[in-house]
Amino acid sequence: MKANLAISVVMPVYKGDVPAHFDLALKSVSQQTYRAKEILVVQDGPITPELEQVLAYWQDLDPTIKTVILDRNQGLSAALNAGIVAAQYEWIARMDADDICKLDRFEKQVHYINCHKDLAIVGSWIQEFDEQMSEVLDIRKLPETHEEILKYAKWRCPFNHMTVMYKKSVIVSLGMYKTFKDDNNAGFGEDYELWARFLVKGYKAANLQEVLVDARTGKDFFSKRRRGMKYLKNEIKEISDLKELGLINHFQWLIHVAIKSFVRLSPPFVVKGVYKILRLTS
Repeated sequence: MKANLAISVVMPVYKGDVPAHFDLALKSVSQQTYRAKEILVVQDGPITPELEQVLAYWQDLDPTIKTVILDRNQGLSAALNAGIVAAQYEWIARMDADDICKLDRFEKQVHYINCHKDLAIVGSWIQEFDEQMSEVLDIRKLPETHEEILKYAKWRCPFNHMTVMYKKSVIVSLGMYKTFKDDNNAGFGEDYELWARFLVKGYKAANLQEVLVDARTGKDFFSKRRRGMKYLKNEIKEISDLKELGLINHFQWLIHVAIKSFVRLSPPFVVKGVYKILRLTS
């Protein structure tokens, strides 16, 4: 493999993250078989002393780990945008503070990028676990080629966010992450609308057809956390942006709204069943 691709990692962390999970996440990016040139940990507001201790431990071991500090909690979109601005290198790898990269993740993504020079973004599958990483819940598989991804994106989010690597110059030119706000000014929906901008502007995309990140989604991720009127309102805002961008037409927008209204406002056991069916048909 040609070792000529410099990578910046952007990993937001906030006070609600679990120190033990953060420790494993940092370990998984620090010990990659293909090393990043810098690992930017974006502190989204003040973090706990326990998280600070984990960060200091890994910074002592790995000088590529740097911090970008936001003086107050601004949400994931703002934290990611701050990391993107601070990144020194053209290719940026996303990572969450509670997931675990396979140790050859960067090596495999860099090899794929070197073999497909037209790419602007590349992701992979994820394996979903419970909070303790003791039980496998599912594997979220996504299509590989640009054409397949474009077709898939009209109905479902086409990337696993924590797996993507993208070009800094491209994401900056697209305006970076947008934040959808709920009634409490909380951020929502950082990625789907962004991927739509990548695709409608013609930037080439791909997903590696293997698991490169173990994701700590938890058993209630879909049945409880992604429910309710507030979530639905913000999701409709995001879907409306997909229509404005030209990724979907009005008829597809109507279908999205109908399905999402049913799912978000139904009892948890119904939501869980719907997601099982969707995964089986992916």
